[in-house]
Amino acid sequence: MALMKTSEISIAPYFIRDLADGIQQQMFFWGQDVTHPNGNFLVKQGFERSASLGAKGTSRYRLPWQNGHIELYGSCAGWYGPEQGFTFIRPRRLCALWLSGKETPVPGVWQPELIGKATNRSQLYLRSHPFLDWLLTYEHAVLDHFGSNYRKENYWKYKKVPKAKAWLQPEAALQWLQCFRKTPKLLTRPKHFVHQQTECSR
Repeated sequence: MALMKTSEISIAPYFIRDLADGIQQQMFFWGQDVTHPNGNFLVKQGFERSASLGAKGTSRYRLPWQNGHIELYGSCAGWYGPEQGFTFIRPRRLCALWLSGKETPVPGVWQPELIGKATNRSQLYLRSHPFLDWLLTYEHAVLDHFGSNYRKENYWKYKKVPKAKAWLQPEAALQWLQCFRKTPKLLTRPKHFVHQQTECSR
């Protein structure tokens, strides 16, 4: 299949906000994986754990991925390549281009000069691909290992968190993220997506 040119991609700003809400929920799920009674599932999936470069007492998780690496903190997550990357900053509910191939986000500092302009949504969409490829691959590993009820339990826990904004239920969430990644022209807002899942998953 031919790769889409940047000029051929049109992503509405509200889909980027929807993506941020989806990643926000996923980050809660990954926190559950880290503290699972049977062991840290991120580490079992190959992540290297080290001390956070930001807040003391927290951790950074890093995994080589698609000519760059995935990096996860409690407050941000992203893929960072040799020149640029994609980042999600949880306290700001912000998906953004990351403009460095040498530095990665430091929680609390955020290096604002390295956060790309929100207006370049086509480039942001393309830079999100490695991160979404990892996310989808990882979530299928979770399903294979724990079964579907595990994420459903995580979801109901998330709904009980004060001020949390619960998003799509886990199965629909993965399908929406896959549609965002592979067939953006078929994408709809999450509140309407349940009725369109079959079309997007073809």
